[in-house]
Amino acid sequence: MTSRASASSLELHKALHRKKNEFLIGTAAALVLALGSAQPVFADELSAASSTDPVEEMIVTGTRVKNTTAEDSTSPISVISADELLSTGKSNLREALANVDPSFKAATGFTGQTGIAVRRAALRGLSADHTLILVNGKRRHGSANINTAGVASVGSTSADLDLIPTSGVERVEILRDGAAAQYGSDAIAGVINIILKNNDHGGSADVTVGRYWDDGHKKNGYGPSLQAGVNQGVKIGDGGFLSLSSNYTLQGYTNVAGYVPGNMYPLINGKPDPREATSNRYRQIMGNPRVQNVTLGYNAEIPFADQETKLYSFATAAHRRSSGWGTYRTPVSQQNPYEIFPEGFAPQFVVVDYDYQVVVGVKGKTGNAWGGINWDLSTSVGHDNANVRNEDSTNPSFGSLSPRNLDNGNLKALEWVSDLDLSRPVDTGLFDAPLNVAGGLEFRYNSFKEQAGEYFSWADGGYIIQTGPNAGQKAPPGSAGMAGFAPQDAGSYSRHNIGAYLEFDQDLTKKWNASLAGRYENYSDSGHTFTGKLSSRYQLIDQVAVRGTVSNGFHAPSLQQQFYSSTLPAYGVNAYTGVSGIQITRYIQSTAPAAVALGGKALKPEKSKNVSFGFVFDLLKNWNTTVDAYQIDIKDRILPIGVNVAYATPILTPLGLNQDYSYQFYANAANTRTRGIDITSTYTTDYADWGVVRWNLQSAFNWQKVRKATFSSPQLSALNYSAFGRSTIGNIEVAYPRNITSVEANWKLYPFIVDLKETYYAKARGLNDVTPVRDQVVDPAFITDASISYAITDSLTASLGANNLFNKKPRNLPDSLLSTYGFPAVDPAPSFYSPYGTNGGFYYLRASLEW
Repeated sequence: MTSRASASSLELHKALHRKKNEFLIGTAAALVLALGSAQPVFADELSAASSTDPVEEMIVTGTRVKNTTAEDSTSPISVISADELLSTGKSNLREALANVDPSFKAATGFTGQTGIAVRRAALRGLSADHTLILVNGKRRHGSANINTAGVASVGSTSADLDLIPTSGVERVEILRDGAAAQYGSDAIAGVINIILKNNDHGGSADVTVGRYWDDGHKKNGYGPSLQAGVNQGVKIGDGGFLSLSSNYTLQGYTNVAGYVPGNMYPLINGKPDPREATSNRYRQIMGNPRVQNVTLGYNAEIPFADQETKLYSFATAAHRRSSGWGTYRTPVSQQNPYEIFPEGFAPQFVVVDYDYQVVVGVKGKTGNAWGGINWDLSTSVGHDNANVRNEDSTNPSFGSLSPRNLDNGNLKALEWVSDLDLSRPVDTGLFDAPLNVAGGLEFRYNSFKEQAGEYFSWADGGYIIQTGPNAGQKAPPGSAGMAGFAPQDAGSYSRHNIGAYLEFDQDLTKKWNASLAGRYENYSDSGHTFTGKLSSRYQLIDQVAVRGTVSNGFHAPSLQQQFYSSTLPAYGVNAYTGVSGIQITRYIQSTAPAAVALGGKALKPEKSKNVSFGFVFDLLKNWNTTVDAYQIDIKDRILPIGVNVAYATPILTPLGLNQDYSYQFYANAANTRTRGIDITSTYTTDYADWGVVRWNLQSAFNWQKVRKATFSSPQLSALNYSAFGRSTIGNIEVAYPRNITSVEANWKLYPFIVDLKETYYAKARGLNDVTPVRDQVVDPAFITDASISYAITDSLTASLGANNLFNKKPRNLPDSLLSTYGFPAVDPAPSFYSPYGTNGGFYYLRASLEW
């Protein structure tokens, strides 16, 4: 197993705590280590008596050549072990990876109604749709759910890492480079390959309990959590194995909202209700959802009699229930029938996922008569069913007839992939080393189905509010906060694509390696595309190597981006007109009549051009560094387009399409450029009787730019309205920190292991569509993580740890911004643009057992 790489010195660690010149110090340290150190190698876990010699680990991602190490790769690759993931104290794979690798972006803020169930993860500051997820080298199916709100990866439908049991993960390989020519659609920013355990005996178990810091002004919402996992290996026949894994996670909700200001109750004879003075004003709940998640998995392999041919299979299954709260409807809200909820209510948005994926394959090697070809034939079926519900809620338009729990409908996605992969070395006689040739074919089928919810979830009951300040007004239709999927939203859609690839890898000399890959894909709905990749690595001297790649890639629009539709009714203030009332937003297909009238068109694939260049330093035996710079240009990037009701109405009314709605749809809205530098550096020191310390520094610099807005609407332009607004541009350019740097020391002195990490987050900003005065700013911050582990026996270890040890939180929004939320504000309220979250410190205990 690999152990966590660490870097820098105690002096640097102290410096990172200083309040002056913090960023300059962190950046200078990164550059010093980058220019004077060596490539990170991934070593077996160090005991107190172990040497500092690195043990190189073979990789399988980004290359089809056997016995390739991360150091020898032509592209930057990180290898993260199961022990590293477990030591983070995080409850799922997504958060653990984000804690370990600063180039890995995980959404932390508000994610909207259906978004409570899926928090996407991505590489290099791009969308989650630009990162391909593999399990054992096979494509992982995407989520049925689509995130329609929030900050990160809006509209993405990528694979859900939280539905993979972490107890079954042996390691994770992260390829930070364009790889569409090797793996197909989505691999624009890189590839995350999750390698499952293949043990044929023994096992492990772990239990982690923890909670967030109690800030003292609320009685609940501190996110207590329980995470338990177990793995067991079983031998099958002669050389076969079955590795079984399961995980259970119970994550409590968090609440970072302040009190509800202003009058909550109707006035009595023009004066405040006496209950205003004594009523509980902490009724809004904002933060992490409550999640209960059960995941199961296996990985198996059985050799045939010849021991060369092997039958293999692996699978995962998951059941997850996620529930979060919508905006608190005060007693005076138009969405609150006062005679039904005299104290108001906060609807719960619930998403229940039923998810599985099964992969079956046969692999082997032909005899010499057939050229000794390595072959792998496999098929995979993955399916996700997301049932969307509203609980403790109502459809106000039905008054007292409305159920309190409403089934809003289902989102279902299926992916079937079949692959044939071939490879063999060929002696061309041109070079000392053989030419490694690989090729293959792929067939992929995708389907998406949106099923209507129950009648009460979407229908208009016509109820007229009887009492309270809104008496005589018509109550809004649909489940509060998110209407159910109506029959007009329902539909079934599918597509298929075929692909073929060729890849060549050649050691031109003992110091120079080059590889060339090409791929053709044809989509039934998006046409065909060719992608290619040229990579090379040259060993300048024994201690320094240079590497680089040039490639192009693509991302085909998902079926959800093309066909998802729904209705979102909410009470609030129209940001453009200042008028309070029910604001209804329709999410529609880009080819729907209303969308076309507003400038919508059929979606095209996104296309990218990638260039990267880097150095691998190996100047000392136990000091390693990599520095890689990159540029990613994406053309026709798919982004959400929002049109406010105040501007949609004058365009749609003459066409007979107006329903007093705001609209949102997806469009090929912009050409963007991403530039960045990734730095990693590790140094190992052996203090003899005082143990071994691994120092690790990782720094990810990232700059995003919208080069050109490609969405245009003459009708909206005539009204001086930009549907591709400041908030969308800001979510690309400034919502993600331009630098994340972490410095870590991991000290092993048996029976103790002490880990201390300091992470720097640069400034993040949220731009407002209406005026810069309403922009949100999250200041730079240093976050400290710490843990100490004690080996009670050779097989039992206890750990105590903290993520965000000093309970750092982003500053609250100023009072001047609270009224611009568009819904009843709370005071204080945090900014959900915070890259390190809004919940503060998390503290945990863990017990781990191996046998």
